[in-house]
Amino acid sequence: MPASHSHVSPFPFPDPVEAEFAKDIWDARCIPGTRYSPCRSVFLLNFTYIAPALRPVVKRHIQLTLMKYSVDHCRNKIRHLETFLDFFLSRHPGATHFQQLDRADIEAYLVYLRTDHGKHWSEQEMIYALSTLKQFLEYLQQRSAFEAPHQSIGKLIWPDDVGRKANYYNGETVKYIPESVLQQIDQQIHLFPAEHLPVFILLRASGWRISDVLNLRCDTCLEHSPSGWWLCGDIRKTNVLNHRVPISDEIAALVTTQQKYVEEHIPPERNPRKYLFPAQKEDRTGLAQSADDFRYVLTSFSKKAELTDDAGKPFRLKAHAFRHTKAVELINNGMSLFYVQKWMAHLSPHMTMVYAKLLDPTMRRAWEEAFARGAVRIDPAGAPKPVDPAQLVKEQEIEWEHIRHNLDAVRLPNGYCFKPKKANCPTQETPCYTCHHFCTTPDFLPQFEREEREMRELIELGKKAGSEIWVERNTQKMGRLLPVIQILRTGDLHHPAGKALREYTPEERAKRV
Repeated sequence: MPASHSHVSPFPFPDPVEAEFAKDIWDARCIPGTRYSPCRSVFLLNFTYIAPALRPVVKRHIQLTLMKYSVDHCRNKIRHLETFLDFFLSRHPGATHFQQLDRADIEAYLVYLRTDHGKHWSEQEMIYALSTLKQFLEYLQQRSAFEAPHQSIGKLIWPDDVGRKANYYNGETVKYIPESVLQQIDQQIHLFPAEHLPVFILLRASGWRISDVLNLRCDTCLEHSPSGWWLCGDIRKTNVLNHRVPISDEIAALVTTQQKYVEEHIPPERNPRKYLFPAQKEDRTGLAQSADDFRYVLTSFSKKAELTDDAGKPFRLKAHAFRHTKAVELINNGMSLFYVQKWMAHLSPHMTMVYAKLLDPTMRRAWEEAFARGAVRIDPAGAPKPVDPAQLVKEQEIEWEHIRHNLDAVRLPNGYCFKPKKANCPTQETPCYTCHHFCTTPDFLPQFEREEREMRELIELGKKAGSEIWVERNTQKMGRLLPVIQILRTGDLHHPAGKALREYTPEERAKRV
């Protein structure tokens, strides 16, 4: 297992770490094994707002928590404990322990959180606040600490107090980018700042969180195998190390170009951790680009490009929306939930199910799969319609039985190749769209449209970088791609040779004679 890109303290001995823990403001960069985002300038844990008498026990609890959770998570715990301790000391001035804490205190705290003192906390915040308090008190009791309450935690905090956590993952929370907005983005991509365009492209291609894209490392982010190129990195939230997702040759070329740029323009001392997107600002030397800066760029681009949703209202791009968009795209292109879960690095299928949002094209493809198994088709009203098999031959529909027989040999990411199994073809993995052996159907239109978007972004990037060869090469590819897309948009299949002219193996030819 490759080593994680953890942010390790430069100190080899524990003394400096103990000295850090003795402070009232900890710097996570000086504590080995801590998890913090390299694309945010959030490294400090501040205990100065906690009463001095209770500060040591809170610090001991957070020290243990920091070994299991991220710095952001611990910051939230400190904030919620501050709220409780302020309340507790208002009822018990000068207290140095929680030995006499009783149920009346907890009930008063619940009321406190729902009043002006608690600033009208939401249900989710209430649940988090009580869960944080419960974990803190359980820590004290299990450790037999002097400060621990005498009553059991079960008698102090009842199950109904915390309530049931709301189902955060529901259809309404899937904030994917509509196809109409993606088309507007493609048309206005020239307005996107060139220095941020590679991050934008990788965000769309990978479906990763912005923090994980900005955490990519030059020396480990790209791999090539017989099956193609892979983007590799660590997924911090679920702690999945060396996660890999497939990417196209064009995206791999973009990553390679960025690697060369970093190697030629960024001195090693300014980028010791070898970030693919190192920060350019002096105050962030040694760190990755700021995620907040990129979010600001997205907002500015949304306004400058005047993006609007289907209702004509202004649409504001958010970095995480690209992750939702990728997941919905994978599902609606037919990928099983198991593989989507693996792609998105989710720990459970429940996290993936939120994206199982079927769009209209998916329903159409479901009927077309029925057509593949029998002789039915969808009419313009969306109803299944029987079709005369003779009509299928006349219309040059794909020979589904032939394809199923040769599925492992001829199935391509965006169509089918009718080259026989025994006839080797080096272009099957990256088919030439003018080859008479290549065939594709409207099922694959989303893949082609996505490839068109990526290619337009790459062309625009090449123009801004002044790379004529890059622009020319991708423009040529675009010229081969667009005619195929035009055909698929009419609902027809693209098959230059047709059934009558496709190449047969000797065995197949003998059967036809």
